Amino acid sequence: MVRMEFTMEEFYSTIGGPTLFVDRLCGVLGIHASEVKIVSVYEGSLIINYELMVPDDSQEELDALEKLQE
Repeated sequence: MVRMEFTMEEFYSTIGGPTLFVDRLCGVLGIHASEVKIVSVYEGSLIINYELMVPDDSQEELDALEKLQE
């Protein structure tokens, strides 16, 4: 989950919405967009819930992604 200081309108008009968010997240983490799933987007600042998936559910790869996000 990530919390951003944007309204829903700003997220979709200025930030580019979920597609650009996924592109930027993948760029930072060095993963493919197929490994990210937006679960929900809602206001309260702006909160985005997402899941990261790795081939074969590799715990080692998931642990590495977790460290990158910190």
